[in-house]
Amino acid sequence: MSGSFDEAFLGEVRERNDIVSVIGDYVTLRKAGTSFKGLCPFHGEKTPSFHVHPDKRFFYCFGCQTGGDVITFVREINGYSFPEAVRHLAERVGMTVPERPAHGGYEARPPKAGTASREARDSTYAINRIAQAFYADALEAMEGSRCREYLTQRGVERATAQRFGLGYAPDRWDGLVSALQRDSGDLKAAEAVGLIVRRANGPGFYDRFRNRLMFPIRSLAGEVIGFSGRALPGESQTEKGQDGGAPAKYVNSPESPVYQKGDNLYGLHDARAAIRKASRALLVEGNLDLVSLSQSGLEEVVAPLGTALTATQCRLLKRFVPRVVALYDGDGAGRAAASKAAALALAEGLAIEIATLPDGEDPDSYVKQHGKAGLDRVLEKAIPGWDYLLDRAFAETRAFENVQGAKAAIERLAPVLADIQDGDSRTLYEKRLAEMLRMDPAEVAQLARAVVRKQPQPRPEPVVGRPAPEAPIREVELRLVELLVHYPLARALYLGRDAGALVQSPLARRVCDAIAELEGDAVEALAALPMGELRDRVLRRMKATRIDEPKSYFEGLMNDLRQDEVERKLQGIRADDRRAYLGRDEDTVIQDAFEKIRLQRQLESLRKRG
Repeated sequence: MSGSFDEAFLGEVRERNDIVSVIGDYVTLRKAGTSFKGLCPFHGEKTPSFHVHPDKRFFYCFGCQTGGDVITFVREINGYSFPEAVRHLAERVGMTVPERPAHGGYEARPPKAGTASREARDSTYAINRIAQAFYADALEAMEGSRCREYLTQRGVERATAQRFGLGYAPDRWDGLVSALQRDSGDLKAAEAVGLIVRRANGPGFYDRFRNRLMFPIRSLAGEVIGFSGRALPGESQTEKGQDGGAPAKYVNSPESPVYQKGDNLYGLHDARAAIRKASRALLVEGNLDLVSLSQSGLEEVVAPLGTALTATQCRLLKRFVPRVVALYDGDGAGRAAASKAAALALAEGLAIEIATLPDGEDPDSYVKQHGKAGLDRVLEKAIPGWDYLLDRAFAETRAFENVQGAKAAIERLAPVLADIQDGDSRTLYEKRLAEMLRMDPAEVAQLARAVVRKQPQPRPEPVVGRPAPEAPIREVELRLVELLVHYPLARALYLGRDAGALVQSPLARRVCDAIAELEGDAVEALAALPMGELRDRVLRRMKATRIDEPKSYFEGLMNDLRQDEVERKLQGIRADDRRAYLGRDEDTVIQDAFEKIRLQRQLESLRKRG
């Protein structure tokens, strides 16, 4: 993660951002000896277990085991990526962020949202703030009466409208243009972000958004990065569709230096805390659906921005929560959108469930008629995304009626399986499909792979100028590092059992050896982790690290490490077998055969213990 920036630069960012000051912006801290103490912002608690150590430049919560440095805190609290957190902290203390760090990285790619220059982003934020204030004032003014009536009809309370910063784009060609001219606003900057449009038949500009209910779109930091405007019912003096018909229901800001619709989610900035508390995110299609559900008390809700759910949005949600419940309209279009969302989320490793509304209902109408309690009952009946895809595929292909139907169902689901990156999850989904069709899982997997092989595959673009990535640290080794960090008892076991001899990764071995020699708590152990990928992986996973019996857990890891060692030896013997066969070395073949039998028995014994 830190490879995008020079380590000296990252060190200066950490040094110049006092960790107590940064965390103090979010948490009320009280001095407790040499450290500071407060209520953890990452989980609900009544007794403070969240500690900040300024001398070690580290924080740690003994309740949820979240910890790290100042960059980690900003990432966790705001849901930022590593580069976003570094940029935020650097700009907080007036540091210039290098635009092209060494060894590639996110800024070496073609410019997109989030990689614009600081000046371009600041200009965009400033012009959007002016626009948002103008729309909010217009909603409260006399000319906003029609929009206020519409909100009343939709059941949106005034406090809710103010909380989401809703506004009104007047039914005039020059409403915002005139406001910008009065406030000495930069018209060219407003044009660049799509707020106004240059006239084709003469000088000047006109408003892009007219006679619309305006939804400001915010970044994770709370800055307005764009707008979504919903057409109001009834006649409009300025807003017409093609051929004089009805205008488009929604008009969104075009992409700009800070906004790409497929990379952001409406409402995520406001829903972050609720999402963490609920351990889930609700995904709806419409902005008004979101506002209505939030007003009812379901505040953990987000929505795509005029697009189907994207892979980037799935990865964005995974920063905050491992599980999403999709609540789409109860019609054909809504069911199709739910299927696409389920397939995409599964491909990205995001657990997804689908909640089904009755035909003709949408989240807004349903919560108004049945209340939060009624909608909670619908959400309780949500089914896993893969089961939802199975049900739809089986129903539409008549999979249980004949062989052709079963084959058609497998063909429909094969691309979904192929896109799932985690091999273990894919195997479980294939097994579930096979159980439903009463087929052998191996046959289902073979048929699915055959379907994918027949499809044309895109040619990968060559990667030029990037160093080859290092071999990743194995999962079992990462779990061993986590165990040693959190449980001093395991450090004694590690030394006493010479467990380091079984660790293959040189980096993991050095880290395990160093931590095993420590006598301090988890804070000291975390501080000893070297900057880089291993440290980042440990910090990201800490909230999921729950070990009731460290000694038994250690024995399980030792068993896994020994299995890996035996399997490596077996692979070596198989390679020697091939070489011996080519050289006609019969003595070596016989000797290796006995050794292979011994290792296979040892491996079988280890597997039985596991």
